Amino acid sequence: VHTFKDGKCTVCGHDEFVNPFVDVKKDAWYHDEVVGAVYTGIINGKSATEFKPDDLLTYAEAIKLAACMYQLYKDGSVYLVPGGNPWYQIYVDYAKDHGIITENFFYKVSNINEKATRAGYMEIFANALPDEALKGINNVPDGSIPDVPMVHESSISIYKLYRAGILTGVDAKHNCKPEDNIKR
Repeated sequence: VHTFKDGKCTVCGHDEFVNPFVDVKKDAWYHDEVVGAVYTGIINGKSATEFKPDDLLTYAEAIKLAACMYQLYKDGSVYLVPGGNPWYQIYVDYAKDHGIITENFFYKVSNINEKATRAGYMEIFANALPDEALKGINNVPDGSIPDVPMVHESSISIYKLYRAGILTGVDAKHNCKPEDNIKR
């Protein structure tokens, strides 16, 4: 985590990150996270100057994020870069090789470029980091998420992320809205 003062990180001395995106305003709640994620290589914009935060995330983009997060966690940096055709193939191959997604994923998702559901995103991200990185810090008993019964196909992943404190839900009742899409 970087904390900047006078253009330098107070922890590591790294130069302050510069936001390249005209559509990620300084007062947006996600500003620092987006800019930091770009500099670490986890995510990129839709162009050099536009992030498109209100676009819906595709499964290809979710797999890219998850593969990069895994690589950053395991290796300390992200060195995966697109370059093939399709652009996401390197990330899909990496995700398969490291257990982030399985062949079963492709039975659930017929088109990797379709918009990711919240449940689909959570299923990918529950495997993006090892269990020791997602230790339970919240008491979330089985069946306690109102719209995610334990028979839901993604319930194990969703409950894992709730218990790890990654998610808390979309409302005061902690609903997940698993079939909704998710923004970038």
